[in-house]
Amino acid sequence: MYVPQGGSGIPWSINEHAALVWDGKPYLPVGVRVDGTAEAVRAAKTAGVEDLLIDVPASGSMWSPTITALKETQQRYLLRISSLAPMARGFVVEPQSYRVAGITTSRPVSVPMTGASGALVVLAAKRDGAVQDSKRVPVINGRLTYNAKVTGPDSEHVLLIYPETSSLEQPDYWEGLDDHRDTLLASLKRYAPGPGLRGIVNPLGRTMTLPGKDLRFVPTSPYFRLEFQKLLKERYRNIETALRSWSMAGSSFSTYSEDNKAVATFADLARLVPLWSGTRGVSQMFDPATNKLYACENRRSTVWRDLADTVNAAGARRFARLADAIHSVTDVPVVQEWAGWAAPYETKTPAIDGIGMRAVGTTPSALSETGSRATSSLLRWSNRGWLPATEVDLGPSKEAPAQLANVLEDLSSLGAKAFFVRAESSEMVKAVVAENAKRSVDPSAANSSPTAVFFPENATSPAVAQRLPGGRWWLPSPADGNRIDLGTQFFAYRLQDGDKNTLVLWSRAPGRVKLSLAKPKDVAFQAADGSDPAPKLVKGGVEVTVTESPLLITNTDEVPIPEPTLTESMRRFAQLTKFNGELRRDLVEESITYRNHLTGFDRSPGGNFNTMQQALNRMYHKLGNFTWVEAEYASDTNFSEALSQPGCSAGGALALKSQIPVEQGFFSEYNLPVRSKDDQEVWIAAKIPAERRGDVQVMVGGQPMLITAEPVSPYGAGYAWYRLGTTRLAGNTTKLRVQVGSALGSEIALDVILLSPSPFQPNGVRLPDPINFGLAPEK
Repeated sequence: MYVPQGGSGIPWSINEHAALVWDGKPYLPVGVRVDGTAEAVRAAKTAGVEDLLIDVPASGSMWSPTITALKETQQRYLLRISSLAPMARGFVVEPQSYRVAGITTSRPVSVPMTGASGALVVLAAKRDGAVQDSKRVPVINGRLTYNAKVTGPDSEHVLLIYPETSSLEQPDYWEGLDDHRDTLLASLKRYAPGPGLRGIVNPLGRTMTLPGKDLRFVPTSPYFRLEFQKLLKERYRNIETALRSWSMAGSSFSTYSEDNKAVATFADLARLVPLWSGTRGVSQMFDPATNKLYACENRRSTVWRDLADTVNAAGARRFARLADAIHSVTDVPVVQEWAGWAAPYETKTPAIDGIGMRAVGTTPSALSETGSRATSSLLRWSNRGWLPATEVDLGPSKEAPAQLANVLEDLSSLGAKAFFVRAESSEMVKAVVAENAKRSVDPSAANSSPTAVFFPENATSPAVAQRLPGGRWWLPSPADGNRIDLGTQFFAYRLQDGDKNTLVLWSRAPGRVKLSLAKPKDVAFQAADGSDPAPKLVKGGVEVTVTESPLLITNTDEVPIPEPTLTESMRRFAQLTKFNGELRRDLVEESITYRNHLTGFDRSPGGNFNTMQQALNRMYHKLGNFTWVEAEYASDTNFSEALSQPGCSAGGALALKSQIPVEQGFFSEYNLPVRSKDDQEVWIAAKIPAERRGDVQVMVGGQPMLITAEPVSPYGAGYAWYRLGTTRLAGNTTKLRVQVGSALGSEIALDVILLSPSPFQPNGVRLPDPINFGLAPEK
């Protein structure tokens, strides 16, 4: 019940289709986003705009004239808190990003460190990570200076830097949130919004992202440490168990008393900062209170899991308290814009009332890519939530206003129930006014919403966010899982969401298919389009109808193998073996592996087939005249780290996310065999943000190549293929070098480098077929 100043109570609710029902009527606006000024409000009213999303700071600056103007114009509006969210202070643990390599002699090191008050520096041997020196160093006038003294037999050292600073990615859920809450509530009380208010967006303020599973920042707030201490005590009960879980049982951290009991406490443990992240860093814990380091075994330590659980639990809990506090003062919907798979809304029963969708572009694919994750998060709630599209950005094209109707239709299909458009031109404002008038007479959108089939981000390509038959949507999710290689006619992925394990299967050629399973009896099937898959037990599996729409398979941990998939695999093996009769490459190991696992196929169809496909892929590598190189296996590089990325080729990629400038830039070198003397296409598969593509150059045999074309065949978590041009190579080997002029900014990651003498058609991480690749006709 919203009670505006001087007015009577206005009831509101959210229906089961993610629509806001205000005073008994659906609220389905098409409005614009404006800055929080009286001039902007009145200009929008003059242009005929009745609904606004208004950017205002939490401090209340400029609220008074803006609220006054809104009361005069009687417009409806949402207030979006645009000031920066409070930022947590602590230690950044990104040894991938803050490192200076190549230190071979004693020398001073001076690097820019904007925003940090100081840092822990660790000088370690590159060979084995042995720590030679560690020290707290102040940052003076934005620079950190450290005298590296190299001693001992190791010739090369790496300086790792752990800045003590305010995080742009980790909100302060502790003292900072309390101050922010009090400031925002004071503004809402002092400048009480009128009857036109419909919601508060981004109650915490503006953030780059919200933290999720992958934490790389350790807060130093005393209140955070108290919460961390409480979690450790509840989870491990005694300090010895905690030390074993953190793989510190043999360290000097915990001394022992005469009765052989640990002297260290959970409060001591809650101060420690792990000094590794991913594959980089050192196997040490740092105590900021004593500036001491303590050894541990980082590969088995659970410390990062415990830290992430504490931060995410705090985020969900404190967001809930913030929303409750806003409701107690101004009882309208509280909405958080989607900013990553984050704790405040990645829970079954969040305290906020809705998720704001950000959608960019005009094509269905672009809108699905940018807007689908907000829908995904909200559809997985147990309670009801509102789904406004708080930022609809069609871009600067002159044709954008004419495309608005189609964009709104696509977003409505995706579940959006309100639309606030970036309108930079008078033509776009006119289009917004026209669409609002058209949609205001048809409230039927409030009574429909999508249902979803979810896929893990890793399985993007072949799965993709899109509308499915029967009113469903295919949507990405943060659940674990990956795609499964079933050849060229069938596609599948595994999705593990909590205790629920689902395999999703579909086909290019709909029809009745036998799925080979060792234990088919209790397997359950559900077609996403609502049709009956009509499963029928047969010898060695189940016969079922498979279509182009996803088929959900549950109650089994097996991977069912379609009979045509096995037939295709056997045919490919026979063709490759025959093809090798002329090339005479060494395929003995691959042939033995394939035949052995084919023999055992009936005992375990899924497991054996996977090994058979791996053997075929190795045969493709040996028989093809293309050169396919996994980027993480560079001969020399100063990139940040090799990542484990299940959605990438071979499950890995090479990432660059450095915050330390390097004079000569960043590079990754590869020694490649020359497998063709003809002209060859040069391709890379990578994750490169649009604003960074001009920073990337590839040198092949001394020939520079730049990214000039748009990416194609997107897959995984943001990867795609880039064609760089053609080259002709001499000799038996050549050197390829990927160069990036500056690493400062968003992350770049390389997955695959490909040289191909035949026209290449990218298809995710699928290898080119050596037989159908210009070498020989398929029989």
